[in-house]
Amino acid sequence: MTLARLLLAAAPAALFATTASAQIANPAYVGDFTLPTGLLLDGAEFGGISGLDFDRATGLYYAISDDRAERGPARLYTLKLAIDDAGIHSLDIVSTVEIKGAAGAIPRLGLDGESIRFDAARGSLYWSSERDEANVPGLFAIAPDGAFQRAFEVPAYYVTTADGTAGVYGNLGFEGLALSEDGASLYAMTENALAQDGPKATLEAGSRARLIRFDIASGQPAAEYLYETDPIFTPATADPPFNDNGVSEILALDADTFLVMERSFAGGVGNEINLYVAELAGATDIIGAATAPADAVPMSKTLVLTIGEGDFGLDIDNVEAMTFGPEIGGKRTLVIASDNNFSATQITQFVAFTVE
Repeated sequence: MTLARLLLAAAPAALFATTASAQIANPAYVGDFTLPTGLLLDGAEFGGISGLDFDRATGLYYAISDDRAERGPARLYTLKLAIDDAGIHSLDIVSTVEIKGAAGAIPRLGLDGESIRFDAARGSLYWSSERDEANVPGLFAIAPDGAFQRAFEVPAYYVTTADGTAGVYGNLGFEGLALSEDGASLYAMTENALAQDGPKATLEAGSRARLIRFDIASGQPAAEYLYETDPIFTPATADPPFNDNGVSEILALDADTFLVMERSFAGGVGNEINLYVAELAGATDIIGAATAPADAVPMSKTLVLTIGEGDFGLDIDNVEAMTFGPEIGGKRTLVIASDNNFSATQITQFVAFTVE
């Protein structure tokens, strides 16, 4: 990363948003580790890493694959990363765990796993499915061995209608999950707006994604807010000219503050990743509103870090996962990971930063 770009990314991070909220400061690159596409484990291809969470007690990472039960069973992995101040030295795939649904094995196209969070107090893993075969999003709890525990009550207005005028856009559902510090709430964020709330992100404008809070004890929705993404960062130069931008992951910093990762792609150019501190203070709670009011105030956000192609010497890929990892020299690590889409031209990449 050039000095100028680092200063642009870090400048708003020096004060970080408000005096009352949690803060993240001085992100510093530690290292990265890459696995090529095509690695087989027990006959199923490793990849599609779309969610990542760290268990501090065991040192294990839980990683969910977005394979739609096409290349193997619905699954998550437990991983170990050797990280110190000199970089990421190795990655061990400790186990593969089959994710079960209420009826047992999840059928082909029955899921699209996008995020995962570990609840040590309850011994549960929460995971989000962006869509099933009918494009219905879902949030679920499973045991660490993959056994189904329960489903959360997703409001009906998140379900895509037959004409596509309401509900989540295709492949733009629950992309991010965050577990509150007190363990009482689970937050889920859509990648882009619900269709009835507005359009997808474009080169000219962002999209009004939704953040919904669930009470874990009851499994019921308890609050709901808007988060406006950035526009797509640059036009595509390849043919076909595919490009997009949306929320790819979230982390809770405190009861009202989140770290939000937006991932933007432009064909022929590559990826750009932007990290924001986003706050609920002043945002309108729209819980139960099938269509978001036009005057609803979205969450505020402050830029923390931008990662573009070539920054830190990285060929940054399709980053979809994010978790806080172990401490290094008294600082927390932030680990992000990319979904290789099971493509020969993409990689599974883990990148670590320290943050204050």
